[in-house]
Order: sequence, then structure tokens, then C-alpha cells
Amino acid sequence: MADAIRLDNVRFSFSGVPLLRGVSFAVEPGGMFAVAGQSGCGKTTLLEICSSLRAPQGGAVFWDGINVGSLTHSGLMRARQQIGYVFQKHALIHNFTVFDNIALPLRYHRHMAEREVRPAVHECMEELGLFNVDKRFPNELSAAQSRCAAIARAVVMGPSLLFLDEPTAGVDPITAASLGSVLRDLNANRQITMAMICNNVDVLRMLSCPVAVLDNGNLFDYRDPAAAVRGVESMFTVLRKSL
Repeated sequence: MADAIRLDNVRFSFSGVPLLRGVSFAVEPGGMFAVAGQSGCGKTTLLEICSSLRAPQGGAVFWDGINVGSLTHSGLMRARQQIGYVFQKHALIHNFTVFDNIALPLRYHRHMAEREVRPAVHECMEELGLFNVDKRFPNELSAAQSRCAAIARAVVMGPSLLFLDEPTAGVDPITAASLGSVLRDLNANRQITMAMICNNVDVLRMLSCPVAVLDNGNLFDYRDPAAAVRGVESMFTVLRKSL
């Protein structure tokens, strides 16, 4: 069986500065994989390349054994309907209600009738613990609710791949733990393959998944979850001492 996500020797530079120096990794179907690293090291760029939001300058990205770079425009558009993406600042549309934000992919991509949209959205909201917020707007939500709404919008179409850019960044420890639990349950219940950026050591420990550290354009891969957490903790200890 092909890996759900595979990067082979991916390279990318910005303004002449190498951000990714031949990065390679793979995530098996239904697996989880996290990347940690200090701010500005290229983590978001890596995730954007993984999800085809940005093209690599070298190397290749594969989804289920298919080279994403070899797809035609229409083929890529079809393939993208099998992925979900959660932005770091949730990117909910501020003048859409929570319900309409989550329903957007179904209305835009699936052209579903409203009688089909409503139960599909409500089922997804209940799965993510979003109750009685249908008519609220993003600025009326708590941090946890905003993140869960963004995750719901990303998974409402039932994707096989989910990419998340620091889903627990900037929230308190209790909220981070709650979001980590949501992701763990989604992975277990839906068997969605997840690739994420995450610097929260406690959440990484909870997820117990392989983690890699991106540093100076290179990816240092820790396949054993316990070793992964120790590697991330060590990285941040060094960073704190250098400040």
C-alpha cells in the first residue's frame, strides 16, 4: 500500500535563503505526523507544499502514490477535494455564521441541496463539540470554538488527508489539550491521515505520533513518539538558553 503522503527530496528557497534542503518524509494511511521548529524556519511553507498550496522548487510530493506535480489543473482540483486544510489563524469568513462557514465546501464543491447540507453540517459540528453556535459569527466564538469550527469546515467533505498549521498555537493549556483530544478522536474515528505543524510539547505527548524537527532547512525525524517529544523539548531548551 502506498504512503498517504510522501515527500521526496523537497527543496525550496525564499529570497535566496534555503528553507527546505532536500526534505523527505512519509505518512502511512490513517497515520499522524507532526513537524516542530522555531518561528520562521519554514514550517508553514513545508505544510503548504505538502498540501499543494505551494509548488516545491525541487523534489516531489505524492498523495497515495500519485505525484501531485504531474497532475493536470483539473486533476489537481479533483484531488484537492480529498484534502482538508486548517490555517494557523483559522481563516473563518468573518461575515458568515459558523454554520455557513462549515457549509461552504459542501455548497461550493458538492453543490448539495440545502436539505442535504443541514444534516451533514450538524453532524460534523456535533462530532467536534460545537453546540448552539449555528448563528454565531466568528468574533463571537471562544478560541477553542474558532479552532473547532475551522477543523469542522476542513473535514465536512470527508477528506482522506488533513493538514493543520499550528492548531493549538496561542491558546491556553486547557484549550490546547481539548483541541489535541479532538484531533486524536478524529484520527481514530475517521482514519484521516494528518500532517500538522505543532510546537506544543504536551499536545505532542498526548497525540503520541512521530514528530520531526525542522532546523536550518533540514528535517530531523524521530519515528518513536517518546524520542520525538524529547527531541522537541531539547530544541526548545536550547532556544530558551540562547535568548
